[in-house]
Amino acid sequence: MLISDGVIGLRPIEVADAAAYLAARDRGPVRGTAGPGTPNMVAEFERCAAEWAANGPHRTFAVVDVDSHALAGTLDVTLEPEFLSKRQADIAYDIHAAWCGRGVEGRTIVLACRYLARHDLADEAVLRLDPANTAALALAHRLGFHYHRSSTGPEGRLDWFLQAL
Repeated sequence: MLISDGVIGLRPIEVADAAAYLAARDRGPVRGTAGPGTPNMVAEFERCAAEWAANGPHRTFAVVDVDSHALAGTLDVTLEPEFLSKRQADIAYDIHAAWCGRGVEGRTIVLACRYLARHDLADEAVLRLDPANTAALALAHRLGFHYHRSSTGPEGRLDWFLQAL
């Protein structure tokens, strides 16, 4: 399964993606709001692939360049996590620095929203963003997400943005 806009695509993460993910992290910082980050990256990718196989509520996508199939980052979609309302999905992305500034982040979020709507998995998409990440905040506004509220928790302070699907 590949969800694509002709430039980038989303596909279920695979264990084989761990090596490319680590190599990209070694080349530069990753900008975004999520992504596998455990010391044992292969185990994390195995967990993500198993979640897909079980059709679980947490789905990690590989964000890939359609032409080269190069891994540009990851996208996490969590269906109805405990901190959201029914029929809301949390979207978090992790785009490698080499791919930032090319519109990949926005394309990734748009494709995630299309995936959620097409499969009737949620009525609203939620982005929870670090208020210091001005680029992510501006992107949320450009994509039509609306500020909902701020929260402070284990992840620090986050600004919440919502969009109907």
